[in-house]
Amino acid sequence: MTANSEFSASYDKLTKVVSTIVCALVMLIPIEFHTAPLGPLVAGLGLFALVLAYAYSPRGYRVAERAVTVRRLIGDARIPLEDLREVRTGSADDFTGCIRLWGSGGLFGYYGVFRTSKLGKCTWYVTNRSKRVVVVTGTKTVVLSPDAPDRFVGAIQASVSGAAGGTYPAQAAIGAGRRLGVWIGALAGLFSVAVVMAALLYSPGPPGYTVTPDSLIVHDRFYPVTLSKAAVDVAGIRAVDLAADRGWRPAERTNGFANAHYQSGWFRAANGQRIRLYRAGGRRLVLLPPKGGGAAVLLQVRDADRFVAELREAWGN
Repeated sequence: MTANSEFSASYDKLTKVVSTIVCALVMLIPIEFHTAPLGPLVAGLGLFALVLAYAYSPRGYRVAERAVTVRRLIGDARIPLEDLREVRTGSADDFTGCIRLWGSGGLFGYYGVFRTSKLGKCTWYVTNRSKRVVVVTGTKTVVLSPDAPDRFVGAIQASVSGAAGGTYPAQAAIGAGRRLGVWIGALAGLFSVAVVMAALLYSPGPPGYTVTPDSLIVHDRFYPVTLSKAAVDVAGIRAVDLAADRGWRPAERTNGFANAHYQSGWFRAANGQRIRLYRAGGRRLVLLPPKGGGAAVLLQVRDADRFVAELREAWGN
């Protein structure tokens, strides 16, 4: 009789904590590096590394016809059992003096190449350190962590003894699964690179706008806004040159989009004021100061003086 069993692989507490913290840090990269010229690139690389780490993480195991298959998004890893020498649940002594040579030490699991005082050099496909199983063959030592370690050991023993002289998994099916995983990983990487490049190259030019007798609508893709005439100090509307009026230069992005070609959203100016900014790389913008409380708006248009005259005429000032 040939064993054919599927085993799940759950995360232990440390894996969950490490993975959550790293994911949060990667999400914070765009905020922390928003003023850096290569900020979007750094964010994209962080996302790519996160996706790659998840793709290599063990998702489960399959024991079938004298082989253990480690399920992974990047491609399944197959461990032949023809020359199995030992299979048992791991003990604390197995992992004393553990050193990670290459791989992950908690981000979506513990996988890669490790060395311990007792096992020597070994390959890990582990997500839960309390459920480790040691598999020793003639060529390598492997550590895995199925959710049911004892049943997993029994399935391997049954597979080896029951499949003597029997059939083996079809190599075409294994190759197809591996190729699919590689394609998934490659597509995830390409998607991350595409997002980074799109962010770096985005250059829409000055945003469109609509002026009505009572409002100004800025048609920005990310942060559109409708300004009420009553909320704007119409008499104070003027063109500013950021090279001369240095106090209005954007100094810090608080919630917005920014690359070398375009800035939009909430920023803090050099004078300390919170502003809504719509700038397409130009230095001459229109300042729309608020009436009472609120934030000033700095808007780049194709002809600042003409826009100021147009807006004042429309708003009767």
